[in-house]
Amino acid sequence: MKKKKLDIFNLFYSGAAVVILIGVIAKLLEWPAQDLLITGGLAIEALVFGVSAIKFVDVKEKTEGATEATLAKVADGLGNIAGAGVGTNTDTYINIQAGNGQPIENSQSTPFVNHSYQNASALVSTNTIQGTDSKLAIDIANNANTNNNPNNNAAHTLWQLEQMDILSLAKDLFFQPEWDKLSTEQYSQISILFKKLFDKKLPNKEALPFLIQFPVKLPIPEMSKLNLEKTQSLTIGEIELLCAAFSIINFNSFFDLFILEANAENFDIRNRKANEIQIFGGEDEMVLNHTKQFYGKELIISPNVECLNNFIKIKGQSLLEQLIQKVDVKAEAEFISLSNILQTQSDELKKKLFNKFKKIRYNVANETGYSYLKTLVQSAICFTDAMAGQALFNKIIEVQIENNVVITLDDVVNCYADTIYFGPKNEYSVNLSELFVNGELHNLNFINAIIEKLATDGVANKSRLLEVFNLKEQDSKKDVFTKLNYHLNKTNTAPSGAQLAFILLYKQYS
Repeated sequence: MKKKKLDIFNLFYSGAAVVILIGVIAKLLEWPAQDLLITGGLAIEALVFGVSAIKFVDVKEKTEGATEATLAKVADGLGNIAGAGVGTNTDTYINIQAGNGQPIENSQSTPFVNHSYQNASALVSTNTIQGTDSKLAIDIANNANTNNNPNNNAAHTLWQLEQMDILSLAKDLFFQPEWDKLSTEQYSQISILFKKLFDKKLPNKEALPFLIQFPVKLPIPEMSKLNLEKTQSLTIGEIELLCAAFSIINFNSFFDLFILEANAENFDIRNRKANEIQIFGGEDEMVLNHTKQFYGKELIISPNVECLNNFIKIKGQSLLEQLIQKVDVKAEAEFISLSNILQTQSDELKKKLFNKFKKIRYNVANETGYSYLKTLVQSAICFTDAMAGQALFNKIIEVQIENNVVITLDDVVNCYADTIYFGPKNEYSVNLSELFVNGELHNLNFINAIIEKLATDGVANKSRLLEVFNLKEQDSKKDVFTKLNYHLNKTNTAPSGAQLAFILLYKQYS
């Protein structure tokens, strides 16, 4: 009957490896005991390797490559690191090849050692054997279904991470599994670019499949934590490469963090300041010029690279709405510039600009406010819905005809006849001069003078201007009735005899 004996070295090998792997997990997840676990595990491994180093072996004749005994011991060492596999029969094997500089393939002298490993992962790596120029090629394969056992071999997985330079990247590793969709050349370029811009090291593209299937789920870095130490220069090609990479991972907040702006032949990328907004460099030239002139420190124009348009949030109509919201209507130059931009835009945007005003006053004596008047007339004429533009204009325009006298278009009576008749045979009449006793009949002259001036300045032809000022047709009896009521309410007076007669006649015969 065979006796079982505890393998002390195997216990220490595997136990320390488990501690190290738990430490790696703790490091990735930033547990409090991360440093203690890794330090303890490595200390135990160092002790075991130190003790096992003192071992006498038979000296055999040197060969050009590694000897079978040496290779077997390396295989045994990997088996011990893998550990925890005793008693489990799988189809796992280790294929070890040795040679000068290159692995030897399909050679009869290549030793083949069968070992049973529990849940080993497939990997091909090369290591130089101490004291020789030969290299080892170790091919570990396993047909067992590792997904059925969550306790994957700790030491072997750790060894894989060490070979792929992953452990040293625990803090700086920038792992984006979706970037596996990039071509090899693109991935290589984005790796260089991220190191240059953000000092982030990407794993080799060949390592991505392993990292994606790695038993310990690696955290996906938060793109929002990217930061630039200083302003960097980019070419158009590098900008397009960033766009391609960010599109794959649906990262659309790039310009919440950074700003791109032109600098000579190249373009600068820098951290975004709190009050800055990136706008697209492919906008209409008038919009870009307006932005540079009035908001150069807030609205930063990007390079005119088409792919950037997908990442910039403030663009097109939303940009125009932003400009309308920001406009200071008291700043004449800014208002005129924005109004000219909106002439080719939708009625809705023009309406929003009109709504920025309560009233616009034009002084006929010194022509103060003429620029505003002229600009608003041009804007009203450009409405697709002419009646809507006319109504908005009539609502906000005021004309100062004397020092203390200000009129609106509702104070203008556009009626050239002196008398209004009622009845089947016009047997009843009312004189207009008896209805409007505060000079309303003379207000038309001031408006006609304004229209003549606008026509002379080439704003529009006279016929179109008459429409905007609501003077295209003479006032009907209904219009006169409406303006009379407006006059009485404005002056807060009771109707006179003639006014009362007009009201009664209008209600009787209309």
